[in-house]
Amino acid sequence: MSHSHPTSVNPDRLLETFLALLGIDSPSGEESAVIQELARRLEALGLETEVDSAGNLIGRLEGAGEPLLLCAHVDHVDPCRGIRPVVQDGVVRSDGTTILGADDTSGVAIILELLAIARERAHRGQEVPALDVVFTVSEETGLKGSKGLDISRLRARHGIVLDMGGPRGYITVQGPSHDHLEIVIHGKKSHAACAPEEGVNAIRVAAEAIAAMPLGRIDEATTANIGVIQGGTATNVVPDRVELKGEARSLEEERLRRQVDAMLRCLEEAAGRHGARIEAHVQRKYDAFRVPEDAPIVQMLCRSLRELGVEPTLIPTVGGSDSNIFNARGVQTVNISTGMEHVHSTDEYIALDDMVFCASVIAHMLKL
Repeated sequence: MSHSHPTSVNPDRLLETFLALLGIDSPSGEESAVIQELARRLEALGLETEVDSAGNLIGRLEGAGEPLLLCAHVDHVDPCRGIRPVVQDGVVRSDGTTILGADDTSGVAIILELLAIARERAHRGQEVPALDVVFTVSEETGLKGSKGLDISRLRARHGIVLDMGGPRGYITVQGPSHDHLEIVIHGKKSHAACAPEEGVNAIRVAAEAIAAMPLGRIDEATTANIGVIQGGTATNVVPDRVELKGEARSLEEERLRRQVDAMLRCLEEAAGRHGARIEAHVQRKYDAFRVPEDAPIVQMLCRSLRELGVEPTLIPTVGGSDSNIFNARGVQTVNISTGMEHVHSTDEYIALDDMVFCASVIAHMLKL
């Protein structure tokens, strides 16, 4: 189904840009080819560009008004080499052997479409908005690009990250704090057949601790997971070492602290029962943010959505994104849906009409 949009978004050009970019492999940590191509495109669209020390691409468009930040990340999760997009009935999918990479190449393509519209306006001698564009690297591996970004290179104090799925009109105004847990359980090695009682089985300690832990969706604001477990050498050896990796996230600091404490307490209690020792490291990955409803960026987006006939919905997420980092550094940033669905899987897809709608909302807001 197609909608008429009162903006100058060109669906064919948007699709062409999206498909061209998906043809460049960009696993996290290997983004230089796509960054090079994007720098070429930004310069052709009249932006000044620079690549910072973290590998992010920053573009600046001179124009009227207070500068707005537009951000998307260029890296993909595996399997993402040799993506072959299939377009059918206005929906783009992969051929099933890889992810599609709409997360977040859809955001990148939409930003390029907005810049192409601005370029056309400038050619007609019309005013264009001042924009800061940031294409970040290694977002999927812990927001490394945005964490390494030199924020003083930006003029904008508010912005939009285009890196969400979900329905039209959803604006993410709240994100979580995230703690990363790495735990080593030290048991005692012995022969599992000849002298099992002399050993302390670290795998058993891990199993009892994990079984006792609150995990999954803890409450509406909090989630927790143990995602990696490694240990043991042979079936005839009582294992003396197990390594666990996990995480906890919450929109509320106090709930996060309680959750991490509960996980560590389960480990200590299981270790105590068996005479094992726990070594735990908790690392803060990023801090929660909340953008108030009356913030200018929220108000501008809501107005634009309503003028395009969609009622805005302000939501929290317990997923992290570059908006966590921008907000922590004083650039008030919300995240909006590009229409991507089933991300991080080979079933990922996106409807072109949803990408066009996302582009139209921002174009309308920027009076493009």
